[in-house]
Amino acid sequence: MTVSSELTPPATASEPTPPVPAAEPAPPAGAFDRIAPRLHHYGLGMLRAGLGGVFVWFGVLKVIGLSPAAALVVAVLPFPAGDWFVPALGWAEVALGLWLVSGRARAAALPVLAAHLCGTFAVLVLTPSVAFAHSNPLLLTLVGEFVVKNVVLLAGAVVVLTHPRRTGEH
Repeated sequence: MTVSSELTPPATASEPTPPVPAAEPAPPAGAFDRIAPRLHHYGLGMLRAGLGGVFVWFGVLKVIGLSPAAALVVAVLPFPAGDWFVPALGWAEVALGLWLVSGRARAAALPVLAAHLCGTFAVLVLTPSVAFAHSNPLLLTLVGEFVVKNVVLLAGAVVVLTHPRRTGEH
C-alpha cells in the first residue's frame, strides 16, 4: 500500500519540547485551613442574623419611642416630620431586618437596604456640625461614629445578599 505525499505531513525540524518541571507538593493544610470553609459558612449565617437583628432592634426602639436616634432623624429631615414619621421608619427597619434574615428576594432587598443605609449619611452632609468636632472631618463625634459605622452594615448587607446560594437554600 502506497501513501500519498499529499496525506503525509512534510518533515520539519522543530525544537524539542522542554520537559515540564514536577510540581512541588502542596504544603499540608493547617488546622485553620481545614476549618475555614465551615467557619465561613456559619459566619455568613451569623452575619445575616446579626444584621437583621440590628435592624429589628433599632426599628423596635423607634416604634416604641425609646430610640436615642429619633431626635437626630427628625433634625436631619429636609421636611417637617409628623409624630408618625419615626415610628413608621421603625416599622420599615423591622421589615428590612426580617427581610434580610429571611434571605428571600435578595435582588430586591439589596437596593432597599443600600438606600436606607446611604440615607443615614445625610447627617454628614446636612448637619456636619453634629457629626464632626471642630468642623474637622477626621474628628467624628459620637453621632458621627454612629453614622459612619453604617459603612460596615452596608458592606455586610452586600456580602450576605450577594453570596451565591447552594442548592436547597431559599
